[in-house]
Amino acid sequence: MSSLDQVTQALAALSIKPTAAISHAATNSPASWKDALSADTSSPKSFELIKTIVFKPKTAKNATPIPVVVIAREQTETASGALGKKLNLKELRLASEDLLSEFFALDKNSRTHFTMKIITHSLT
Repeated sequence: MSSLDQVTQALAALSIKPTAAISHAATNSPASWKDALSADTSSPKSFELIKTIVFKPKTAKNATPIPVVVIAREQTETASGALGKKLNLKELRLASEDLLSEFFALDKNSRTHFTMKIITHSLT
C-alpha cells in the first residue's frame, strides 16, 4: 500500500474525504510543486501548500540530538530563533542530510512523503 493510500485511509477513518488525488512528476521546490498542482485540471481551484522543516538544536557533543519538526503553511514565517526561544532550545539549525537519514530514513527532497509519514503515524 502506498503512503498516499495510507493517508487517505487514515483521513477517511476521521470522516475527512480528499477533494482530489493528483499524481505529478517529482518537484524540487515549493514553486514547482504548486505549478504542478495548478496545471492539473482535477486539482481544487484554491489550495494551500504546507512545508515541513526539521531543525537540530545545539546539544552536547556526547548527547543525541532530538530533531524539532515543524509543519506549517508555506507562507508562514518559521524563524529558528523565535522557535528555539518558545521551545527553550538553543541555536536551532536546519537539520543536516545525516540527521534526516538517521532519524527518518529520508533525504531533504522527501518533503511530501515525509509529511505523509508523520500524518499516517499520528493518525493510526
